[in-house]
Amino acid sequence: MTRTLSVFQSLWAMEGLPWRASRPWTLPERIQRIADAGFAGVGLDLYAREAPAAAEVAPLLRTAGLRSLVTAFVNDRTPLAASLEYAAEVGAELVVVCGQVFPDDPAEAAELVRGWRKETEAAGFAFHLETHRYTLTNDLAFTHRLVAELPDVALSLDLSHYVVGNELPDTSDARVDGMIGRLLGQGASLQGRVATREQVQVPLEFTQHAAQVERFRGWWLQAMRSWRTRAGDADDLVFLCELGTTPYAITGADGEELSDRWHEALLLKAWAEELFAASASKSSAAAEEAS
Repeated sequence: MTRTLSVFQSLWAMEGLPWRASRPWTLPERIQRIADAGFAGVGLDLYAREAPAAAEVAPLLRTAGLRSLVTAFVNDRTPLAASLEYAAEVGAELVVVCGQVFPDDPAEAAELVRGWRKETEAAGFAFHLETHRYTLTNDLAFTHRLVAELPDVALSLDLSHYVVGNELPDTSDARVDGMIGRLLGQGASLQGRVATREQVQVPLEFTQHAAQVERFRGWWLQAMRSWRTRAGDADDLVFLCELGTTPYAITGADGEELSDRWHEALLLKAWAEELFAASASKSSAAAEEAS
């Protein structure tokens, strides 16, 4: 048994596709495209505009042979229990929680996270806490203090939210590098998107974004290497390609998106596979040097 990578595609990220077409793909077409492209599973976001009913999507996933995870946005109006019920109906294996509550005290926040984890695991699912804007993990410094209270919490890392939400410096910064490094050391799954200081999602192949692409690839590689040191021999790392529809995707004056998100999702998938392979060879080399 060996550690593995499973690349998922967000179903929310399939909204509005194909690019510049007269008719969007239907739900069955979206699921089939994901399966045909070799993705291992689908990310289901209950916050999405076009989130499908469990009874509608579950048989499509089974027929296509796709696994699933569910992203749950938890607040006073939408308790975690509703998302856990949905996850059970679709046969999900992982629930990623975005907590839309805002305690000032990291210790108080940690108690909330422990409660969500206990509830999720009692329902039979793995639990990851997502780093996301306008949630409990909104601020990088607060999240850094939070994980100090929860050294064993499994994080679902979407670092794009910190780059734009905290307007991080473009160049290396010791304070930022230390906090990001701590989060990478607790990453249990990764989400694929590239941000700049002012935009949460930029086209991946535009030359002006090359430095940011390399920054994120470096973070993902570092997270994968760290994960390998913590994972069991048969563990699986999920990388979720999550290039969102508008308003995440940047549009021109004609209202059309500037790049093809489906093409970019396939590019992200290839990068994730490349980096995961590189993380194995680097880990092996480090182990050999240590011995």
